[in-house]
Amino acid sequence: MSITDLKFDIDRDSKTPLWLQIRNELFNCLYRDELRPGQLIPNEKTLVELFQVSIGTIRKAVGVLEKEGFLIRKQGLGTFVFQHDNSSFLFEYFHFALNGTEKQESPTVEFISFETKKASKAEAESLNIPTGSAIYRIYNKLGLNKKFYIVDKIIISQDKFPGLNEEIFKNRANTIYNLYQNKFNIFITNCSEKLKAITSNEKISKLLNIELGSPILKIDRIGQTYHNETIEIRTSYVHTSDIEYIHSQNSTFGESL
Repeated sequence: MSITDLKFDIDRDSKTPLWLQIRNELFNCLYRDELRPGQLIPNEKTLVELFQVSIGTIRKAVGVLEKEGFLIRKQGLGTFVFQHDNSSFLFEYFHFALNGTEKQESPTVEFISFETKKASKAEAESLNIPTGSAIYRIYNKLGLNKKFYIVDKIIISQDKFPGLNEEIFKNRANTIYNLYQNKFNIFITNCSEKLKAITSNEKISKLLNIELGSPILKIDRIGQTYHNETIEIRTSYVHTSDIEYIHSQNSTFGESL
């Protein structure tokens, strides 16, 4: 069913601005899978007719969803639902660049290990699964300019990814989130991060070829779906000797409230 076949509840007497109501209605279409990753949304003229509002109101509603990262405009093609691929990984999730430059480049990725384990209490609580449930624990290394600076530990529930194995993970054609999206119909839309300075343990020191106890950055990331369901917990251990953390974020609603 196309969203043009749906009926939307726009309250013209509400104190909530029309553009924000339309933004919320379109987001609900994403939430209910009525708009899917990579799908072209209706053009502005169709949306004007669908919601019976001005083109300026439509542009503001769509523009907000673009700023939030849910939609992406492609010149000459239209506006699409965001999907995970190599370019989205670089600009949305990989926040590192070599010292002295803000130019972001796609990292070199090296697979380390893929294991089936039992979830600890903390892991189970984060993934909202019973303690002791089967999980996949995956390690990767990431580098820039022929040197590795980052170790990623990725933890996901086995039940969410039936049939996933080391071969499938290693031989994926695109990013990890793209694999989740295209093979398992799981779409990560929201990530939160916590950063803390720590010292490297024996495993991380060996993997990054640094001295034991070296200062490193620990980044804990929670990856969730539209439905606020936690899918992945990821810990990145970063040796920042030659790289910097760079991340910019635009305010979406502040100017209008």
